[in-house]
Amino acid sequence: MKIVSDNSEVKKSNYNIATIGYFDGIHIGHKKILRELVSQAEKNNGQSILVTFWPHPRTVLHKNTSVDLLLSEEDKHLFLEEVGVDIIYLIEFTKAFSKVTADTFINDFLINKLHVDKLIIGYNHNFGFNREGNYSYLKKNRDKYDFDIQEIKKEEIDKTLEVSSSGIREKVKTGEFSHANKMLGYKFYLDGIVEEGDGIGKTIDFPTANITSSESSKILPGDGVYAANVNVDTEKLSGMVNIGFRPTVKGKDRRIELHIFNFNRNIYGKTLRIIFNSKIRDEIMFKNIKELKKQLEKDKIESIKLLNNEKIRN
Repeated sequence: MKIVSDNSEVKKSNYNIATIGYFDGIHIGHKKILRELVSQAEKNNGQSILVTFWPHPRTVLHKNTSVDLLLSEEDKHLFLEEVGVDIIYLIEFTKAFSKVTADTFINDFLINKLHVDKLIIGYNHNFGFNREGNYSYLKKNRDKYDFDIQEIKKEEIDKTLEVSSSGIREKVKTGEFSHANKMLGYKFYLDGIVEEGDGIGKTIDFPTANITSSESSKILPGDGVYAANVNVDTEKLSGMVNIGFRPTVKGKDRRIELHIFNFNRNIYGKTLRIIFNSKIRDEIMFKNIKELKKQLEKDKIESIKLLNNEKIRN
């Protein structure tokens, strides 16, 4: 897979087929589009092209707005390579680019730089100034542009849950991982580096690893306690995670604290992966540390039960 910048041209092949979008999370709806893209490129001995953007358009169009992403850019590229995309055509999204009309975008990029023979587009994707470009626009102007078009219909779960990156973000924030993971097609995870904390957990037999997310723009679940699997090097372990301000110990900063079951090694400085399973409860302020310990013991029992149930289902 090649990553090509927007000041470059993609050579004409036997069949250049492209799609457009940010594709945060590479969820099952994205994969439906990408598999169709890759399949048609292979059938026609051509090359599949994803036209995408950086940074996220919303951060440029709306000042002081950040977007909590489901995947880091690096992980997104790994997913795209796994699906079989040949070329990522990466356009820098700027204020100036946001003013480019749909017609100019089609002519300057799709036709003159990418030489597309066919464009596959998601049912709800818009492009160009004022979001003018979409499947209806392409269909109406199909005689003007010398390439084929195809629309991919929306993806739903159980005919009720429409799959979208924004919908998944909401489910992650509320800890509804059964829904989030169905829409993603994989389990939501967070990579982070273990840093030294206050050591309070050790005093109540619940030592925790303080985690700093490896990707500052990645979405975090809302405050609360979660059952989770943990990858440390090649080991696959189980544990529970607290995200929040630790009100019982008068914490002032939001932290991610991980307790790994039956584990007592020094892992400071290591990068590990937390794979979220279920939300156990909201963060609570207890009267004292003793009450906190009692609740953590209950949380551990519940976490082990949930994680074991998942093993049985799998």
